Amino acid sequence: MDIKRIVMAGGVLATAGAIGFVMQNGESAKARYAGASIPEISGTASEPLQVTDITLTSAVADTGAAQTSRSELQEQSIAEAAIGAPEQETITPEIEMAALGDPIALEVVEPEFAPPVSLCSIEMTAEASAAAMVDLSLSAACYPNERVTFHHNGMMFTEATDETGNLNLSVPALSENAVFIVSFANGEGALANTKVPSLEFYDRMVVQSKASSGLHINAFEFGAAYRDEGHVNANSGRTMADAAKGHGGFITSLGDGVQGEALVAEVYTFPIETAQKQGDVHVSVDAEVTTANCGLRIEAQTLEVRRASAMKVQDVTLPIPACDAVGDFLVLQNLIQDLKVARN
Repeated sequence: MDIKRIVMAGGVLATAGAIGFVMQNGESAKARYAGASIPEISGTASEPLQVTDITLTSAVADTGAAQTSRSELQEQSIAEAAIGAPEQETITPEIEMAALGDPIALEVVEPEFAPPVSLCSIEMTAEASAAAMVDLSLSAACYPNERVTFHHNGMMFTEATDETGNLNLSVPALSENAVFIVSFANGEGALANTKVPSLEFYDRMVVQSKASSGLHINAFEFGAAYRDEGHVNANSGRTMADAAKGHGGFITSLGDGVQGEALVAEVYTFPIETAQKQGDVHVSVDAEVTTANCGLRIEAQTLEVRRASAMKVQDVTLPIPACDAVGDFLVLQNLIQDLKVARN
């Protein structure tokens, strides 16, 4: 099948701000909070006070004696009881007060709500390595086979842990003080950082988008043509060892495209200070027309770091041809600035 390559000027397609919202807000973090339930107040209603041992008595007057009025007899009985009865301490049990209808004062303790706590022990380490790369090691035992997103200096990509919750990656540093953040779908995550002083010896170019966009970096070192030895892409077999020795650049692919709506990135690294040749390095971005992106407008972002200087960021919106063009490529020229390599 003939593959057509449609050359387009990348500068015309760059639209500032077009990708910022999609890249930064595509994954909504969901935080879990640990709450405390309000305790129930339970008890048994007080029973009415029962009065027992009641003895009925009657007063019978002696023959010939004057009758005594009822009130006088009552007063006499009370007086006699008071004189003859022993002194006793009066005790008023709480149950009697409850039986008489007095309210019981209950102390209600307000529940204490615990602050959000991590549901899992998540650890990540970062260690600088050759060619200004950083080795990341993620350990999250209770997140096996789990989708996870990495963030580093504006670059984002989606990966997945293995069946034990572990993940090891080698990531190109985009700043000398490299900070990496990892986040799971529920908002849990970790942070790691390390110093990468060797970044000043390298230039780096990044193109990032969704996996379905079909975007890829191609570098043509020192006049190389398509598929020549100096043509570097994700499949060319170049490694960081080539860059560390000054032989040429290499491309790192980041992101697991199998994950739904995955974020992916390709990073081209060139040893600008230690290159053994001099000349120009032309860098372009290709977009393959596939059944996943045909007829759509795709959004992407490019990042450029030269000798550890300030990063250049460019947002891109690209209309993809209709599906009858599946298999063709769009070549975006001038989207990334070419490299000028002088003899050192």
